[in-house]
This record gives sequence, structure tokens and C-alpha cells, in this order.
Amino acid sequence: MVGVSADKPEVQQRFIDKFELTFPMISDTDKSIIEAYGAREVLGVTAKRSTFLIGPDGAIAHVWPKVHLDGHAEDVLGVIRGLAG
Repeated sequence: MVGVSADKPEVQQRFIDKFELTFPMISDTDKSIIEAYGAREVLGVTAKRSTFLIGPDGAIAHVWPKVHLDGHAEDVLGVIRGLAG
């Protein structure tokens, strides 16, 4: 798992520390990754909170275009289990 945001690394580090994240974050200040995945907000200012499940072959296996944190981890695990089983 990898997080991507348009924030600068020092801002990301505060976010990582605050929420005790255990996965790496990529600083995408030029928004090239965000744009490649179509995750930019309608007004083009910020990125949407989205999740992309990328399979071992590098293809996108599932997309959650609007993430609501409650229950999201369980949803992702359910899809992973469904793909694996």
C-alpha cells in the first residue's frame, strides 16, 4: 500500500505521524500521478480521496472514487479476498 498526495513531504510527515501510518507516502506536488489516475477534484485544485487497487500485473483491479473512512478498510479487504478466491 502506498499513499499519494499533492502535499510537500514535510506536510505528509506530519500526517503520517498524526495518524500513525505504517505505509509510505509519495509527494506528488506536480500532480502528475493524481492526474494520471483521474483523481483531481472537479475544480482542479485538490485531489479527491480515492482508492485504487492495483493487481500484481500492474492493472487497476478496482476503484473506490469517493472514500468514506468508516468501513473502507473492510471494503478493500473484501474485494481483495474476492479477487484472490
